[in-house]
Amino acid sequence: MRLGRLGGALAALALIVLPVAPAAATQGPYPPGINADTIRLASPGTASIAAGGAHSCALTSLGELYCWGDDSSGQLGDGVAPHTTGQAVLALHKAVAVDAGQAHTCAIDVRGAAHCWGDDSAGQLGDGARTDRDAPVAVTGPAGRDLVEITTGARHTCAVDDEGGAWCWGDGSHGQLGVAGLRGSTVPVRVSARSGMRGPVVDIAAGRDTTCAVTAAGAAYCWGSNAFGQLGSGGRGDREEPVAVSVRGRVREVTVGGAQACALAVEGQAFCWGTGGGTRRAKAEPVGVDLTAALGEISAGGEHICGLDRGGRAFCWGDGADGRLGNGRSVDRAVPVRTAGPGLRDLDAGEEHSCAFDTRGYAYCWGAGADGQLGSGSTAASAVPVPVTGLPRPPGTATGIRVRALDGGLRVDWRPPADLGTGKFAYFWATTAGYEAGCTLTVPTAGGCELTGLRNDREYDVAVMVRTGDGITVSDFVTATPAAAAPLPSDTPEPRRMSVSVLPGSGGGLPVTGLSPVALIALGTLLLGGGLAAMLVRRS
Repeated sequence: MRLGRLGGALAALALIVLPVAPAAATQGPYPPGINADTIRLASPGTASIAAGGAHSCALTSLGELYCWGDDSSGQLGDGVAPHTTGQAVLALHKAVAVDAGQAHTCAIDVRGAAHCWGDDSAGQLGDGARTDRDAPVAVTGPAGRDLVEITTGARHTCAVDDEGGAWCWGDGSHGQLGVAGLRGSTVPVRVSARSGMRGPVVDIAAGRDTTCAVTAAGAAYCWGSNAFGQLGSGGRGDREEPVAVSVRGRVREVTVGGAQACALAVEGQAFCWGTGGGTRRAKAEPVGVDLTAALGEISAGGEHICGLDRGGRAFCWGDGADGRLGNGRSVDRAVPVRTAGPGLRDLDAGEEHSCAFDTRGYAYCWGAGADGQLGSGSTAASAVPVPVTGLPRPPGTATGIRVRALDGGLRVDWRPPADLGTGKFAYFWATTAGYEAGCTLTVPTAGGCELTGLRNDREYDVAVMVRTGDGITVSDFVTATPAAAAPLPSDTPEPRRMSVSVLPGSGGGLPVTGLSPVALIALGTLLLGGGLAAMLVRRS
């Protein structure tokens, strides 16, 4: 799972709403039909996508899961025949994370419980059996822990709990479970910390036979197969317990592919090791990627790697067969090349294909397509991104957020999105981050309302949510402070109301690229078990 989307995406962690049909505009903390218990069930609120061996899955902003492509082991999870367009995984509701492995898929629901389906030949489904499943089954444990991240390899799976503990299950023949002497397990086992991996884990990635993780201190560790130097420790030989990767600087994200792995530093510099990435010569220690743009995401596939810069531009390098680099050609490239197509905001590299969402909510895939993993309705390969069909699309985001100070309140104005996606419009919800006040409007052209009952001289972070039948989006937060109007001279008639402008950039209320401390605290209390707050360390 890639969580490199703060701003409105992170805000939506606290803004999950169930399908309702408001009848009229209302004033209050929550929209009609929503209460504190509903809010507690936090959702990512933003779509994410996963590319596996020869199948793909997408998670909508409402927690609905769709999969397509190869279904030879039941990895699509819908209990029907394989399909080349997105189809819902009906047995799983309100998912918050998903990852696709070689021939199995796993997801986490809003309660922090994991579910897996597909190939179970090594116990990688985690239900205590070794039986393939064509519908989601609950992972057994870990007891008393909520899971916040999950990752799938060839025949093993790993996850992180809400306290930063790392767990793995499935095939351990190369040490990829992270426990000395354990060759396999059909239920989660705690990754060993005896070799030096200390502190909470904030990111984890499973590759073909290798696993890597990042701790809150920004240190990277790997374990499992090291046949091609993919542990990044400078030596050779498989390792059954985590070993430190010698990456310069503080790491915030790690990814593992077939025989290579990469790390992304806080500043956006990428480092890779092993084979693949355009070279057949194994590199046992990390080397910097020749890319001038700072990356916001990175993902390693079978023998190719893709990255997404902070401006939404995608770059891929490595094995170019079947057009998996997405640049219109099928030629290997040792250095990153720009992927064709629109600006993207989420990307994942699979075995021989890659998928991504663009900034409008459309899903695209490229590369090998023989099993329908591109989701285009065809089994042809594509050297450029092609749209995935059959997926719902969320609404656009409310923009131009402006906030004016009132006595005991705030006036919020916005521009409605021109594109409402595929679902029927439900409402706008303007709210403070702590839900002290909110207002709901059911007219799709509405552009403003007032939040009342707030304290003067206290800062509030305000955002606007758009809700349709197929998704939710949350705007950037704007910080503003209610304020009483200055007293008038005694001989001046008193107006009904005066307000002080705090438009973004005017000094009174500033748009923020990340959330203010007030908003972070408010949202953090709503995350599962409070443990997800630790994951913010790698995104700060």
